[in-house]
Amino acid sequence: MSSTLRQGLVRGGRVSFAAVSGFSLLMAGCGQAASPSRNPNGQAGSSGAGASTGAGAGLITGSGAGGGGNGACATTMAGAMLVKQPVDIILVLDNSGSMADELAAVETNINVNFANILNQAGIDYRVILISRHRKDVRAASGESSTSVCVEAPLSKLPACPSPANPISVPAPVFSDRFFQYNVKIESHDSLETGILAGYHSPDTRTNLTIVGWKEWLRPKAKKVFLEMTDDDEGGSGDTLVLTVDDFISQLTTMAPEFGTPQAPTFVFHSIVGLAEKPTPTDAYQPTEPVPMAKCTGNGDAVTNAGLTYQELSRRTGGLRFPICQFSGYDIVFHTIANDVITKSQLGCDFEVPAPPAGTMLDLDKVAVNYTKGNGSTIMFGQARSQPECQSNAFYIQNSRIFLCPDTCSTVQADDMASVSVLFTCQSTIIVK
Repeated sequence: MSSTLRQGLVRGGRVSFAAVSGFSLLMAGCGQAASPSRNPNGQAGSSGAGASTGAGAGLITGSGAGGGGNGACATTMAGAMLVKQPVDIILVLDNSGSMADELAAVETNINVNFANILNQAGIDYRVILISRHRKDVRAASGESSTSVCVEAPLSKLPACPSPANPISVPAPVFSDRFFQYNVKIESHDSLETGILAGYHSPDTRTNLTIVGWKEWLRPKAKKVFLEMTDDDEGGSGDTLVLTVDDFISQLTTMAPEFGTPQAPTFVFHSIVGLAEKPTPTDAYQPTEPVPMAKCTGNGDAVTNAGLTYQELSRRTGGLRFPICQFSGYDIVFHTIANDVITKSQLGCDFEVPAPPAGTMLDLDKVAVNYTKGNGSTIMFGQARSQPECQSNAFYIQNSRIFLCPDTCSTVQADDMASVSVLFTCQSTIIVK
């Protein structure tokens, strides 16, 4: 069989081995091919000869006749990518009077040790900051000492107010990757005021949203919270104190993009008052217990160990860091950025590419070949539609290829996976 290779690479800021799982597309052209045997909206036609399934559901094990037409069935390779799932990072910062050193450290690190790392990994990310904007030069006390200003390149603000740049910036400046819900977060307010109420309430300080921070969420993006406070949910004078179950239930009921009460899909990282490990900037993993002791580094005097936020992190697969280590936030933000990169999942759908010049595609002859990280391979078969999905299968709808749910989970769990989409010379429809 003669073959012609055409390889194209999709390049750009989001394309790297760390951020994508590469795959090639091989398209069969059998002379001047006939029109596709079914519509591209997923309505299957005849399965054709030669398609069969083996013991593994969806696996193609039989071999059939080559393609029809007047010429030998040839293959052509086109380049494409499976891109990592976008990530929306919701950063919630306490603006109470004891947070001056911590917020100054955030400003120092949010570009260099957070955004830059995500950029270099090719992650499609967005930061939504829920905290009070710093509009004036940072002072030793008062509002400007416990507010946050984010400058370029993450935002489009050229420079924040500083002694060398003594200007006033009345409002944050958004970019494609940065948005800010401008509200003061008190010691116990992060969950109810910042996250739950702010989700659907206008920004009354700078009028940058009238519907709440939900305006900046993207439908298919993974949701990641990062909480920073030296206190905990609920104080002695609070009339409403949320438990972890309360918060997850209220958030997911109000906003289903965060999952369900039984199965939340977000990750909640926390930088709170828990005691340091022997290496002070090391993270507590989700499997580790909740320490009751408080951190003491840098002479910081935290109120408590942030038990509610710690448990939220444990329940959602998040990391926990001691807030007292603000001189080491470069390591902390670097670690969180790398965790975001690691947990950003591959998308499981992609466009059917254009056929080679002079040919038409037969959608019934599409197959998907999965190469595992260990080098072994499995070929997936084609379900006629999404309701007929099974393991080791995919379907085509509206000119897009979708991995079935079980298949998607398998590929996403394999960081070294390679997925090849093959336009073959035989039908790949799974016959039940």
